[in-house]
Amino acid sequence: MQEKTIWIDRFAKSAGLTPKRIMRIYTAILFFAPLLYILLIQLRASAARKLITDYVAASPSLTVSLIVAAGDFLLGYMCWIDGGALLASRKQFGKFMKIQLWTQLIVGNWVCLFFAIFGLRQGKDLPEDSKVKPSQLLSLTYLIAGLFVVCFAFYLVFAIKAVKG
Repeated sequence: MQEKTIWIDRFAKSAGLTPKRIMRIYTAILFFAPLLYILLIQLRASAARKLITDYVAASPSLTVSLIVAAGDFLLGYMCWIDGGALLASRKQFGKFMKIQLWTQLIVGNWVCLFFAIFGLRQGKDLPEDSKVKPSQLLSLTYLIAGLFVVCFAFYLVFAIKAVKG
């Protein structure tokens, strides 16, 4: 395991991934990926000659994935506005990245999962905990984590129904 952590640290260092840069990239992914996903759904609905609402209503799993995309978009927007508050404290940044690691893992967002891992590894470069007031972004992160757990449960229900026929 030690070799892997050294590899991760070397990769992050060679890529110039500081906590601030990780937050910028993470914010961009969380903000723009859901927008592109909705655009893709709109294109697919247009190709099927349906309204997007009818297209989404026909597929429960697509509806759940849109809920996940909306959660990611909201989180990306809040990171854009209040992301600097997370960088003021190693503890807050660590909590945020740990929550993101688990929530992005259960919804299958692998790119954000990797950036969460890099964020956890590079978070040691942030200043020690100071008297920084807790970020509202952490509260939102807990709320969205709960939403993602519910969405994961829906995915499991859909998978079980598909297996049973």
